[in-house]
Amino acid sequence: MNAQKHPKNFPVSSFIGVSLIIVFFLFNAQVITSIPCGKGIEDVFMSNFVHVDISHLLANLYALYALSRIEQEMGFQKFIMLLIYLLVFNTLAEFLARKIWKDMKCSIGFSGILFGMLTWELVAKKKFDMQLMLAIVLMVVGPSLQNKRASLSGHVVGAVSGIIGALIWKLLGNHPLKTTYKI
Repeated sequence: MNAQKHPKNFPVSSFIGVSLIIVFFLFNAQVITSIPCGKGIEDVFMSNFVHVDISHLLANLYALYALSRIEQEMGFQKFIMLLIYLLVFNTLAEFLARKIWKDMKCSIGFSGILFGMLTWELVAKKKFDMQLMLAIVLMVVGPSLQNKRASLSGHVVGAVSGIIGALIWKLLGNHPLKTTYKI
């Protein structure tokens, strides 16, 4: 195994990956008996960690592995702050959206957080322009065009949270949470 990609070099991503696998097996073993799709904020939060389909889980695990470079570059403490921000933003945004649009479908899985990480990295590392915006839109909408069950709203909320987070991160400038990214 490449020393750079050894799990000890990205402990938070490894912990999340293992947690997603455990929740998947608990759901499929019917220890967890229902998908948390209620209207409560705790259900919206918990839905980030549930995967009912092995291909969805594997796609999210691969994306998490690929994006673990963010943790390696930032360090685990700053990466935890980024994840907390993304989880809080995504949970609140989806909670509010479900209050406004009563018939909105439940989003499950870690994809929204992953899209947040991806757009955060793109915006934090590069100048935000129309070409980058188009790439983000295509990445977010693409899965929903290929699979009717993919949550466009979850992906959009995740991508928007990453963009907003990166712009805030850039505004912080010399703040102690400033990353090693060229901001």
